[in-house]
Parts: sequence; C-alpha cells; structure tokens
Amino acid sequence: MAQPKKRPRGETRRRILRLAAEWLQQRGYHGFSFGQIAEALEIQSSAVHYHFPAKPDLVAAVFAGYREDFAWWCEQQAKSREGALAQIGHFLDLEARNLDDERVCPLGVAGVEYASLPAEACAEAEALRDDLAAWLSRRLETGRERGELAFDGAAMDQAQLIMAAAQGALQLARLHGQADFRAVRRALLTGLRHPTVQA
Repeated sequence: MAQPKKRPRGETRRRILRLAAEWLQQRGYHGFSFGQIAEALEIQSSAVHYHFPAKPDLVAAVFAGYREDFAWWCEQQAKSREGALAQIGHFLDLEARNLDDERVCPLGVAGVEYASLPAEACAEAEALRDDLAAWLSRRLETGRERGELAFDGAAMDQAQLIMAAAQGALQLARLHGQADFRAVRRALLTGLRHPTVQA
C-alpha cells in the first residue's frame, strides 16, 4: 500500500498563513476561526494550534508576512531603472491588486478593526504602515531632487497623502467599480509630475 505523500517541511504553516491572510482581507479579524481554517485545508485543528497557539499569534504572523512581501517587492523595485513617478505608479498598482479578489488592503483591515485587533497584530500593522510610508517618502524625495516630481512640503507628508488617497480609492472602488481607483491613481500621478516632464 502506497504511503501518503508527505508535504515539504513548513508547507502546512505556509498554507495556514496564506488562507488566513486571504480571509483576513475578505472577512476581517472576527470572520474566521481555527476550525474553519482546518476544515478548508483538510487538516486537524490541532495542526493549526501547533503552528499558532492562539489567533493573535496567527494574525500577527499574517501582518509580519505582509511586511516580508513588501520588503521583497521593494528589493525588486530597487533593481529597476525606472524613475520615481513610475515606481509610485507601481505602488498604487500593488494596492489595486486587492480589488481583483474583493479584498480589503491589509492597512484597511487594521484601520477598521484596530480597537479589536490583538496588540501583537496592531504592532505589526503599525510597522507595515511605517514601511510603506518610508518607501514612498524616499521615492518622493529622490524624484524631487532629480527634477522629476514637484510637490510642496515634506516628502513624508506627501507619502501619507498618497497612502490615504489609495485607501479611500479602494473603498470607493468596492462601492462603484475599479474606474474610481484608476481615477484617483491618475490624479495622484498627474499632480506629482513636474511640469517640465512629459507624460
């Protein structure tokens, strides 16, 4: 009799994290349980608890995973020769991917459910927000120094404006369609482009 095929070491943990991330963005923190994860993945509930003793541990790990994914994305952008405006456009496209699967952006989830999220998850969400803001701020400052971008005030203020606009655009798009997000994306990039730089 053939033995059941063993999954690679760590694969169960990765599957749990992937599903938890998907459901967190679709259903919110209170929208799923360990039992539902186990049933969907066809594993024992004890297997979920083995990797994540309690739900706060799981959700904190999910937010840490978002940070790891963004760090990887930043590394890919660093290899690109594209200018700051194009890279900021890619950042907005990264946010827009959440619309395809009817997901809320991780920061959107954290913002809405902050009061009920466990402290560990809040800390990771705050760190993710700082990661995004720092990356945007650096691109903005570099773009302005090179004459590619034009905006008033501090680069960090502008970074927070872009993040807030992207979050709002995602919510509008959920109500009225992706054209709303594209309109906000267009307005943000047009507003940042230096008048001497051709579109």
